Amino acid sequence: MISRYVRNEKGNTLLVIIGLLVGAIFISFIFFDFFTTYASKRVSQTSADAAVLAAANEIKDVYDEKLKSEIEIRMDRLREVANEFVQEKIDEIMDDNTEEDEDGNPIPPPSLTARELDTIWKWAMDKMQIPNELRKAVRYSYEEVNANLALRYFFKNVWYKEWFSREVKEINDVACEAIKKSEPRWTDAATYFAVKNGAEEDIDIIFKGKEFKVMARVKKSASFITVKDQSFGSGEQDVFAEAEASIKTPKEIDIKCK
Repeated sequence: MISRYVRNEKGNTLLVIIGLLVGAIFISFIFFDFFTTYASKRVSQTSADAAVLAAANEIKDVYDEKLKSEIEIRMDRLREVANEFVQEKIDEIMDDNTEEDEDGNPIPPPSLTARELDTIWKWAMDKMQIPNELRKAVRYSYEEVNANLALRYFFKNVWYKEWFSREVKEINDVACEAIKKSEPRWTDAATYFAVKNGAEEDIDIIFKGKEFKVMARVKKSASFITVKDQSFGSGEQDVFAEAEASIKTPKEIDIKCK
């Protein structure tokens, strides 16, 4: 009788099935925790990418606005000086052509022709080393200014930099000052897009001036099934991600900040 009960294996099969089921559930929990970690990492990375792109675009807008304003100011000053050169040349020509009538009174010289004025303007523009594509905008204030060409002239031309040395700043100084002053603007933009994509508000955003890049480090806390949140210390559940983006600069102009 006893040996018959010992040989009965019906209960053993049930125990094996229950053990396998418990093991499967535990493994699924572990898998879920791994998936949660991966998802948190993916969300963090997406948030970091969004943050640096937002900051880079905002920084570009900042220095674009500043350089646009700078171009307008410098074009006005350039026109001033060009007109002074032209007027000096006109006065010189007029002085050389003074004649007197029979009574000894000076006879006003004839007005300069359009061709003569064009020649004088060309002489002034040549002296100032102004590129051909920029000359109409210097002579006529209503003409559209080629911004990129103007930037290259204002910040690279030797004659201009020497003549206006006491009045102007280098392009790096102009752009970098504007970027530093507007730091809350581009950090807020980075934070907004990081949070919008799932990260927490506590992000690090760094402007790398020498490389003209921006870097972001974001985090997202992960929750697990197999381990209680109370078991973790401060920051131990945080999943971090970093991203970096170059800031676009005007064509043929490098901007570097100290």
